[in-house]
Amino acid sequence: MADATETRETTGSFVVTLLRDWGLALGVVLAVVVVFQLMFPPSVPSLGHAPDFTLPDLSGEPVTLSQLDDDVVILNFWFTDCPPCRAEIPELSAFAAEHPDVPIYGLSTDRMTPGRLKIAAKRLGIAYPVLHDARAEVARSYQVSAFPTTLVVKNQEIVQARVGGVNRHMLEHMVSAAQ
Repeated sequence: MADATETRETTGSFVVTLLRDWGLALGVVLAVVVVFQLMFPPSVPSLGHAPDFTLPDLSGEPVTLSQLDDDVVILNFWFTDCPPCRAEIPELSAFAAEHPDVPIYGLSTDRMTPGRLKIAAKRLGIAYPVLHDARAEVARSYQVSAFPTTLVVKNQEIVQARVGGVNRHMLEHMVSAAQ
């Protein structure tokens, strides 16, 4: 009987020690992440000149920013494995449906084949054009450091920028502030 009681006490103390140690380790990791985020927050792309680019859409057709006929264009930088990016897709799609006069282009930085990206975009329910920035060259030229990042471009000038998820009301506000 004494052996069984000793085994239970030893096991119990081992579990308590293990939980305490893992809890402490997790606390340290979380503290480091928080401090890192406070010291090095993602930067918002600079307002001003919008670098021109040409990227293929999901059909392989090139789209060039400077050749778009639209006065105001929304550029949304994203990738398929980004949870906040996926969360905002229904809002972007709803905005696109409600405001067909303000085009949205999703600039995907995914390193996948165009065919796989097309399937992923359909599965995610994207109802606006997706352009493939496979090497993230355009994202770098726009100083995108976190995803998602949404920009409002008016006449080749970045007039609004937001890092993080957006909803249709935020987009409406960003577009109205741009006009």
